[in-house]
Amino acid sequence: MRSVLLAVACGVIPLSASSPALPAQLLPVYGGADGTAFTRSCGAGKVLTGLRFRDGLLVDAVGLLCRPVNANGTLGSETTVGTLAGGSGGTSGTVSCGTSGVVTGATIKHGSYVSFLSLKCRVWEAGSRSFSGIGATGGTFGSVGTPGATNEEVCEARTQPVTGMRGRSHSLVDAIGFICDEP
Repeated sequence: MRSVLLAVACGVIPLSASSPALPAQLLPVYGGADGTAFTRSCGAGKVLTGLRFRDGLLVDAVGLLCRPVNANGTLGSETTVGTLAGGSGGTSGTVSCGTSGVVTGATIKHGSYVSFLSLKCRVWEAGSRSFSGIGATGGTFGSVGTPGATNEEVCEARTQPVTGMRGRSHSLVDAIGFICDEP
């Protein structure tokens, strides 16, 4: 054991090679109690870089936009992953963190339903396979003028951007929360 600690201290074995992966971080789910539970994941080796949505006065539906993390740590092309959770009302659209950003959290306005989402984006650092403290262009949708509570949640570990979402939905998005994990 002493030789392993000495090798780490001297830089022969990088500290990250001896550290186990962190468990996924489940950010709180905010919104109403109705609807059917859903989970959407970008999948192994991918990160959330945006959302597809349908909205009007409330958020009608949400879905994922994801990018693979290439072997060299760079981000690949953004694609849709899975189906929308929620209903068919409202107008469709997308919000994205751009070509170099990843989702690291969100501001969620909610009551019995989710009425507004604003993505928190940070620049992805390929070399360290982590997000930086530098903000990237994000996006918002829904109606900020509706009554309700507002909560902001962000991923704690810089090696764990958002990789999925969970919540409840029926004809609207009743509640939503995000999942942070290593890609």
